[in-house]
Amino acid sequence: MSNLMAKARINHMEVTVARGTLDALMPALESFYCETLGFKAARLGAFPAPHVFLTSEDPGRYFIYVAEHEKPMIVGGDDHLGFHMEDCAAVDRVLAACRAQAEVDERMEIRDLDDLVLEQTRTHAFYFRYLLPIWFDIQFIEFKRPDERN
Repeated sequence: MSNLMAKARINHMEVTVARGTLDALMPALESFYCETLGFKAARLGAFPAPHVFLTSEDPGRYFIYVAEHEKPMIVGGDDHLGFHMEDCAAVDRVLAACRAQAEVDERMEIRDLDDLVLEQTRTHAFYFRYLLPIWFDIQFIEFKRPDERN
């Protein structure tokens, strides 16, 4: 049976904001997400304006599509999208950028997390939410060497 199943991979996430708000958010949205997380902003004429695609290193393969909608996304809990970074220092650099943004823009929300230490791994992470109605989990999962495990 498992040979018949397709292998799914995450490709994109659509995030909607209230109609009439995206044009005002766009400069700060693009500036922060592109400069801090390395996204590239793109717009396609086939999609209704205003919108933006925040693409990763492989344009069109991984992206967040941000668009307006009459019933925008509402996130009331811990729903989030996770990003795995290359090391703990990268997590800390993004956290520093989020804290700097919070100094000048009260819309930046940060949730500090203690490292999650398990038998085989340690996860160094924090959450932030900025301009979009979803939390982003910025993390690095470090696998312990066998001699470091409990």
